[in-house]
Amino acid sequence: MRLLLLLLYSTTINTIFGQLEEDWGLRKACEKTGGKYTKRASRQSSTGDTCEMPFKVATRDEQDSRDFCELYAPWRLLKTERKKDAGRHTTICHVEATLMCEENWWQMFGHCFRMPDKHMVFTRGEAENLCKTSAPTGTEGTIAFMHHKYIVGVWRRYFRGTPQIWVSATESWNEYIQKTKTVDGDALALAFTGKHYDFSVTANSLIRIDASIRLNTLCQYKPPITPAEINYLGRRYSQIYYPSIPVDNGIMVRSASSYTRTAKNWDVCKKVLAPFMIEKIGDFVPEDYVLERMSRVNLGLTYLTRSGAIRELDGNGEHQQKNDATCHAYLPEYKIKVQEDRRADFPIKNITIDQNQDCDNMLSAAINHKDKAKLQIMSDSRSLPIWCKLGRPERFQHKPPPPGFIPFLRSDGKYMAHKLHKELKKYDEAKTICEAEGARLTGIDARKEAEHLIKIAQNEGINHKQMWVGGRRKKECMDQERWNDNKDHICYRSRVIYWEHAMAREFEESWWKDGPTEGTKNPDYASGGQDCLTLVVGTPGWADPKSGGFLDDISCRDVHAFFCSIPLEMTKVLVED
Repeated sequence: MRLLLLLLYSTTINTIFGQLEEDWGLRKACEKTGGKYTKRASRQSSTGDTCEMPFKVATRDEQDSRDFCELYAPWRLLKTERKKDAGRHTTICHVEATLMCEENWWQMFGHCFRMPDKHMVFTRGEAENLCKTSAPTGTEGTIAFMHHKYIVGVWRRYFRGTPQIWVSATESWNEYIQKTKTVDGDALALAFTGKHYDFSVTANSLIRIDASIRLNTLCQYKPPITPAEINYLGRRYSQIYYPSIPVDNGIMVRSASSYTRTAKNWDVCKKVLAPFMIEKIGDFVPEDYVLERMSRVNLGLTYLTRSGAIRELDGNGEHQQKNDATCHAYLPEYKIKVQEDRRADFPIKNITIDQNQDCDNMLSAAINHKDKAKLQIMSDSRSLPIWCKLGRPERFQHKPPPPGFIPFLRSDGKYMAHKLHKELKKYDEAKTICEAEGARLTGIDARKEAEHLIKIAQNEGINHKQMWVGGRRKKECMDQERWNDNKDHICYRSRVIYWEHAMAREFEESWWKDGPTEGTKNPDYASGGQDCLTLVVGTPGWADPKSGGFLDDISCRDVHAFFCSIPLEMTKVLVED
């Protein structure tokens, strides 16, 4: 019968964890003490509910007042005040509820506590089940845990009249455990009053007893993280380690210098932020407003930090061509590799370039904090401290393609957009037209992408023909007949061509469209003049119908239709709760 009542009771008190607007407990406590209460502006506010909670108590000094406030006002303590008026002393506790607990749950030291029914007693097993089922939906309810040195006094004050409760604690509390000499066992309990039907101990004793003994139950759950809690954690991090940077929807914290071979900030930040034990970890993107916020904070002797922005070489191991021996004219975009969709490149612009700087091997960008925070290119910034975002995460999605461009999702998570040009042009003419549109002659990263392009062409009535794509023979291979048979050679069949402007990364031997004889296998580099690459649509007269490839090298002076491509920029969208 008792078990049936327990199950029925657990079902009725289980609430749906909704969108809370404030912490119930702080508002109630603030009203009771006659304090000044300020509700948070919204659920996404970086400041929680606050209360200036007065107590007519004399405290000796700052530390004594802090100890008192932690015991009597167990929210996040902001500061304390001590006043004396007409001979009467008052201690004012300025506290903030950074988290939000459901109605009838009291927030204490970052957790929510509730005694479901102080008039019922339960075995340890029944208490565990009660806590599990009575917590709000979407949270994990457990027996109350002893998180803080003052928590016993706080519990005693907020749950008056409770004789004994089941608790959990770390091994550091073992030295305080008392023997009952009658019902000792393995289940941890706290006896506020020492008198129980089955045992007698000193008041406020921590005991280990038989799990079948029946005691009151105090439950807890960890509420969902909030922007206000993240802001609090950032302030604490600044006090202990390095200054944190407040940004939209969170904070930025930095690591120590630690060389890492990964190009993704995300991989490092998962480890840097692991001690916070929360899942809301976002990608750091060094946008202009973030750099401006960094300029406001005194970072001490930190002069350079890692931005995560990198650039890539094209398939020939080259940058774009230099103009006037400066960097500015040929500088490609620097991008952040964010975690969503495995690899979503977020472009970083407005990087200051020294016109007299030699740009060879300048493959990354650091943040220079010497004066005003700004991006500075360098050869390798991976040994610098890294910035990580703790807060409301952002989803990265691609922007809509320009008119006439058709989006395509590559297997690495990049979105490309392709546009068909049916006019017949030489290779360099086609290249110029693409660049005038802010695009490049397309690259092909997989057979699936080639099939996508072929389908677009065939839908426009192009078949059994060839079309320009952005591949050229490597300079090192121009004296090589056809290709080198050594698979490790730079001019092997799958390496003799490179994709210009890094428009693709992959190139497989099976992608060549061959002729019917051994002597007509591609790339044939006929007369040493077939430097440019085409996509073969259908089966032209020279091609072997049995060949499964789709690429052919021809003279750059021939005229063909062509494809232009553009990588779609990523934009940020906040993830809703």
